[in-house]
Amino acid sequence: MRVNLLLGFSLRAILIASLHIRRKSSKRESSSSEATYMNWIALTVRTSFHVRDLFNHHGPKSRRVNRNSLSAYLIHPDESASQASKRARKLVSPLNLVRKLVKRPTVPRRGIMIALVLVCVFSVAIIMRAFPAKYGFFLNEFDPYYDYKAANFIVTSFDNSWKSGGGGFPGLLNYFSWTDTTTWFPEGRQVAQTSQDGLHFAGALLYILFRNVFGLQMTLYDFLVLLPVFLGAFTAIIFFFLVRRIAGEAAGLFASIIIAVSPPLIERGNLGWFKSEPLAILLFASASYIFLTLFDKEMRPGSRTLRAILAGFLVGYANTSWGGALYFSVAFGLVFLILPFLGVDLSYLAPTILIFTVSALFGSAIFPRPGVGIVTNPAGLALIGGTLFVLVAQWSKSWVKPSEYLQTLVKILFGFVLAGLTVLSFGFVGGLSARYLAAVFPWYRTGNPLVESVAEHFVPAGSDYFSSYLIILFFGVFGAIVALRRKDSIPMIYALVIGLTGLYVSAAFSRLLVYSSIALALLAGIGFAELAFAVVKPGAVPLVKKKPVSATKSEMRVVYSIALVALIAFPASIYWIPNPAQCTSANAYVCDQSPADSGVSLSNGGTVFSRSQLGDWVQALQWMRDNTPKNAVIISWWDYGYWDNVMGNRTTVADNATLNGTRIAQIGRMFMSNATVAATTAKGLAHGRPAYVLLFLVGSLISVSGQAFYVLQVPAGAGLTAGGGDESKKQWFIRIGNLTESKYLFPQPDDFNLTPFTLQDTIFGQMLPFQFEGYINSAGTLTQTYQLDNRSGAPPIQAFHYPYNFHFSENGPGPFRIAYYSPSLTAPTTGTCQSTGSGLGYCGSFYTVLIYQVV
Repeated sequence: MRVNLLLGFSLRAILIASLHIRRKSSKRESSSSEATYMNWIALTVRTSFHVRDLFNHHGPKSRRVNRNSLSAYLIHPDESASQASKRARKLVSPLNLVRKLVKRPTVPRRGIMIALVLVCVFSVAIIMRAFPAKYGFFLNEFDPYYDYKAANFIVTSFDNSWKSGGGGFPGLLNYFSWTDTTTWFPEGRQVAQTSQDGLHFAGALLYILFRNVFGLQMTLYDFLVLLPVFLGAFTAIIFFFLVRRIAGEAAGLFASIIIAVSPPLIERGNLGWFKSEPLAILLFASASYIFLTLFDKEMRPGSRTLRAILAGFLVGYANTSWGGALYFSVAFGLVFLILPFLGVDLSYLAPTILIFTVSALFGSAIFPRPGVGIVTNPAGLALIGGTLFVLVAQWSKSWVKPSEYLQTLVKILFGFVLAGLTVLSFGFVGGLSARYLAAVFPWYRTGNPLVESVAEHFVPAGSDYFSSYLIILFFGVFGAIVALRRKDSIPMIYALVIGLTGLYVSAAFSRLLVYSSIALALLAGIGFAELAFAVVKPGAVPLVKKKPVSATKSEMRVVYSIALVALIAFPASIYWIPNPAQCTSANAYVCDQSPADSGVSLSNGGTVFSRSQLGDWVQALQWMRDNTPKNAVIISWWDYGYWDNVMGNRTTVADNATLNGTRIAQIGRMFMSNATVAATTAKGLAHGRPAYVLLFLVGSLISVSGQAFYVLQVPAGAGLTAGGGDESKKQWFIRIGNLTESKYLFPQPDDFNLTPFTLQDTIFGQMLPFQFEGYINSAGTLTQTYQLDNRSGAPPIQAFHYPYNFHFSENGPGPFRIAYYSPSLTAPTTGTCQSTGSGLGYCGSFYTVLIYQVV
């Protein structure tokens, strides 16, 4: 049976190959060649019968098996050779007829190569962004959990409306009246007015589309975990088309590669990152490509109008998906301001730009955020101002002499600037938050501790740019120079505006480094293409060479090409490509740098152990969901609010939206209060419901001269560092709570160790699962005296008693009782200690979630 199957498939392959050979033969073949060809097929089929007879000598039963085999379509047991030959002719004739009727498309070799490169780029983008799956298939970071909750509300409302017979779309309107009372309890949260609505609807509607139309068998959660991976990969492809329109195919391919492997884009667009950036950047790239096509004079007016509407709407929808996308509107407004100075024909562009702007404003206003307020938002005003300037410039051509046109434009622009300052001075401009001011003026920092406590609001350093881009920075500078030299080209001006402003704005916050990736993809693509064409000039080689090409020159081109590839690949080999090697003190610099090789936050708990799969948070949230009353209120630092609410399925009083700074300050003061005051505060926040307080701690068990101690730090090279739990955020509890920091923490250069008052008279110190023992100095000895190191000035390490012991025990009198602690607290033991060479032994780390019940 298996032999017959194999034989049938083999003969089928022979027949197909024969037909392929015949197709490639010359059309001038004679009829005798046709007969010879058909006889060859018949001989092939006839030979198959001899092979069949060799294997079918076991009688009729074996023949019956062959009749039922898959090879029966080619080898009929009762068929003669002549009959087989006729059947082969019948099989070939229809194929010849189809071949004559259908003309094969001719694809140029260059197009095939570009398509193959784009397939590789798409695959690389998918792999790099999906790499965190090895640490757990979860949503990443914190915000995506609430975005998932909102998308799930939309899908559920759609399904309920569909089941009731009213159609699914009326149910979508429930989103706009939804007040989520399980967050920011008891006031709740008006979701549509405080969220990125475009992101929620995009995720929900895409899921409904794939589920109902294409039969997708996947939960919404899993779909949203995977969605940003594909959004990022498609963005890389769209950037090829965008940059190709600016500087050619070579520039487009290079830009797509940058987008595929850019560390900032990977870090803010990998597996589970169902957040604003991936969708908004995809929409921006698509809108930009369509926008640049509007400048084709040969385009029909109707097509130009439709494209302007689509491009503008995509920009507007990006504004509803990400607050940072408002920058794109400003950039387009700047392009509009420059257009009249380029001497281009504005007669056909002015109406198109007006349609684009109206569509963008409409797309921004379809959701409550930013809503109709976009017209008074700085981004909306920039877009409107640029459009009005184009219209006025076009109108001025009707009454201004050509020789005075540029001078008139400068005067008009000066008038627009004065009008803008007037509008700003009278307070007509809305949406000027501290974050937007810091983006426009990177040196402007409010000093607001709530803003400064967010890690993604830290100011990026120069090392962040070099570690992410390296040689690409120099390509970008060269590309900017090339674009400046070709300033009469609208696509080049567009690239220059986006490139320079993107790099400028990215200096404000670390999360805005994605703008630098967009900027460098445009500028570096231009620079790379210009440099590549200068080194290896394309062109046809003449059949008869009048002058032989210098061998040295050809060899130098090869050397230049190899050098370019090496310079580009060098940062990829260190920073971008995941390294499977285990991190040790010797190779930590190499193996720790890949942004792709990083676990999702729920898996690593948001700790410095980014490449670890820790189960504490998953187990703690499961316990919370199964063992606390359904009406319980969880009080924790705002960082964990979304996890507690969505994964723990419990009501919270503060979360990552930071809607109420007063509430967050109240929680910070609660942790720094004594037990009586803290319990009163917690009960007040719960408003009569069962209250639980959550604390997350990261630390290590170390040995000093054979004695074990807990420390609230983890190993980092030859020393110790903060691990990323609440022990690392306690200074923000104090600062946001407007408390005196020196009362709770030892002053600089320490700013980390807890004072005796904090340890003894605050619930933060009393909720630690161990008691204070002393200080470990730089000599590796335990002392009861706090003293900075005489030589380095480094503070000592605070040591705590081992084994663990709870001040608020499970059956204690209160006002707090330990209800749950995650298992890693018990994991490190003295039997696992390893010497670090500095007199200290490292026995393991813990990352425990503590949940206390308020009684």
